Amino acid sequence: MKTKLTLNVDDKMVVSAIKASAKRKVILSSVVEDYLDKFSDKSLSPKDKIEEPPLLERIRKDTHPPDITDEEMDTKYFRKKHGL
Repeated sequence: MKTKLTLNVDDKMVVSAIKASAKRKVILSSVVEDYLDKFSDKSLSPKDKIEEPPLLERIRKDTHPPDITDEEMDTKYFRKKHGL
């Protein structure tokens, strides 16, 4: 049985995650479900629970490169959005 879950997530993160999941041809819900499964697994040690699933880790790297600050990402987004 599946249950609908409502989450409050930053708009930019949602847009980036949707694009990344479409690029990889995976459903975003399955990424979240996989993460929650790994996170809630009681057989893992606390150290293991913090680790992200490989897919989520790859999405995060593609959606927020470490060499770009949040301000630079905002500027890039608004320039693209407004054709500047």
